[in-house]
Amino acid sequence: MFEVYGEYLFIENLLMNWLILHLTSYFSKAQIPKYRVWLGAAVGACYAFVIFFPSLEFMYTFVMKIVVSIFIIIITFTPYKFMDFFKILAIFYLISFMFGGAAFALFYFTDLNGLLSNGIYYIGNFSVKLLIYSGIVAYILIRFCWDYIQVKISREKIYIPVKIEVENHISQLNGLLDTGNALLDPLSRYPVIIVEYDAIKDLLPKDVQNVFNKSQDVNLDLISKIFQTTEWMNRFRVIPFKSLGKENGMLIGFKPDFVKIKDEKNLKCIKNIIVGVYTKKLSQNGEYTALLHPDILK
Repeated sequence: MFEVYGEYLFIENLLMNWLILHLTSYFSKAQIPKYRVWLGAAVGACYAFVIFFPSLEFMYTFVMKIVVSIFIIIITFTPYKFMDFFKILAIFYLISFMFGGAAFALFYFTDLNGLLSNGIYYIGNFSVKLLIYSGIVAYILIRFCWDYIQVKISREKIYIPVKIEVENHISQLNGLLDTGNALLDPLSRYPVIIVEYDAIKDLLPKDVQNVFNKSQDVNLDLISKIFQTTEWMNRFRVIPFKSLGKENGMLIGFKPDFVKIKDEKNLKCIKNIIVGVYTKKLSQNGEYTALLHPDILK
């Protein structure tokens, strides 16, 4: 006969819940006091005691389990925004599923006894060593999966629609937010966004276009002379750089009337900015045609 001891039941669930909530806090980057993690873990551990009360059978239902998990998240993290709440809850479920899967795998390969009742697993001969091993396996799985998810989410967020306007002429393109882009115009100290020539060539004077069209290795002196004979003289910039596959290079740039970027919340119009013209491809698959300076989002 399988016996369940209340004190062991509480300790098992307290430690497991603490580990799950601790990992949830770590991966969600939530800054909370340590006692809140223990408090949430204790609430979860108390929930396991429903096995001793047949009259509380309704607590075993799927809906009540969701309610209890939400209650644990609120007690532990107290998220003030709905987006933060759903993010933490999703991470909590992800970690719980992976932790549970790791634990069940270890149960399968060991001689542990247990009882499955109403979707809750009760361990017979509980071992702290097993808990540690389960935590390690779950952490490794979560870490690999989380890095993959973060990359996917980040790639979606850093693509930003961009509009560049010069004298009522507009070029629309897709930009990639590049945290490694630290280019500044030496004259004005404005941030520089790097744009493929083909994406903004219609904004440039015809004489300048002809020079770019003849060769990818742009004649800096010739373009400088052309700009000086046009109304673009005040727009013209020469920007030194040490990237894009070239050391100590010079990038032709110009000051647009403004650049508009569309983020998640609103449309932002930027006037103090420089466009650097890049004659090669920035993206092999054409996903973006501009590298955006991180300062433009401030």
